[in-house]
Amino acid sequence: MDNKFEIIYKTLKKEIIDGIYNDTMKLPTEAVLVKRFDTSRNTIRRSIQCLNEDGLVYSVKGRGVVILENTRVDEMFFKMGNFQGLKALSSYANVKTATKIRVFEELTVDEKLSKRISFPIGERVFHADRIRLINDRATMHDNSYFKKSIVKGLNKDIAKESIYNYINENLDFNIAASKTVTKVESANKIDSEVLDLGKNNCVGVVENAVYTDMGKLFEHTTIRYIPNEYAIVSFNQSDKDRVDHL
Repeated sequence: MDNKFEIIYKTLKKEIIDGIYNDTMKLPTEAVLVKRFDTSRNTIRRSIQCLNEDGLVYSVKGRGVVILENTRVDEMFFKMGNFQGLKALSSYANVKTATKIRVFEELTVDEKLSKRISFPIGERVFHADRIRLINDRATMHDNSYFKKSIVKGLNKDIAKESIYNYINENLDFNIAASKTVTKVESANKIDSEVLDLGKNNCVGVVENAVYTDMGKLFEHTTIRYIPNEYAIVSFNQSDKDRVDHL
């Protein structure tokens, strides 16, 4: 089930795409949205932050939340660094998503794995190997490692839904930052077996290291995906106009 801020985010996103605010090209004020959705200012701000990460809006001091004109509204994309797992895949069209768990296990980091994911040797971790189905096509394959000492209580059922929702709702730390590397590689044997590559002979690769607000590395994820299915988008806002709380 979506959190309240996600429901508000999706509602406002649909309204923006449908052109509800085209006359003003601005969202209603924070106070109006708080009253409309019967929620807190922080919840509204989190929803607007998601719209900002989508590249749909930006916030200007003294002017409010300005809506950007839509571009290529039918393209799916990864939003860099928004800490939403599969929800990092966004679309303006109706997209059906599902997750298939290939492997969920608890293991101890050995020397070989430590060199690859930067976790210390001997660290106990949860490993989730998942296939992402987009409109019933296997288009993404991700391997994630989470430190057991930080992401406590993780299990297969949680991994099939949203690990980040579980963290936000149940654990006592905040997700603060990530370092991301993107590249393209030749498709390997596993890619050919688990992804619907078609005529593609290469895959896009996103490697993500994620940190707590205490600076602790707690996740390492590698996503391999069909490269002509998605664009990787990073939306940046000028420091001059940026509103700090967003």
